[in-house]
Amino acid sequence: MERRAVSVSADYRASATTTFSFGGGAGLGGRLILNDNRYEIDPGAMVTAAYSRRLLDGRGAAPFLLFGLSIGGSAASTHELVLGKRMAPSSVSLFAFDIRAGLTVGKTFWNVLSPYLAARVFGGPVIWNIDGQTRTGTDLRHFQIAVGLVSSLPRGFDLFAEAAPGGERTVTIGGGVSF
Repeated sequence: MERRAVSVSADYRASATTTFSFGGGAGLGGRLILNDNRYEIDPGAMVTAAYSRRLLDGRGAAPFLLFGLSIGGSAASTHELVLGKRMAPSSVSLFAFDIRAGLTVGKTFWNVLSPYLAARVFGGPVIWNIDGQTRTGTDLRHFQIAVGLVSSLPRGFDLFAEAAPGGERTVTIGGGVSF
């Protein structure tokens, strides 16, 4: 399964070390291959919630260390592709759920650039109603190794980019603003 998405989230900093996040967005579509059959994933919706805790603050020569825990879910429908043509709806629903925990270690330089490495484990079912039958599956890999960079800009703006070439493969880019 391959999917693309766009999302927005809001963070609540409960203390200097603890943050809660809530988000939502849209799946922009994708594809799913089951045996020799190909399916198009239609646009859909997604929601997320997360908790993070800073375990080390990164002062002096020490790195920062973050623990994160998140849960998310998405919903969409699918259409079978036959000879590249979209057929009638073949699915009432495709639901995917994810619970993950991870550690992120990095270092901030000049109060502006924060490169990091992250390791995450996760799991959750994918539930697909197709042709009147419910199929349940899960990810092939239940881990992710990522490298990223956060840049703190003036007036509370941040830019970030992350690539995860190990385990679950993803590329994430985005920005944020603090107010």
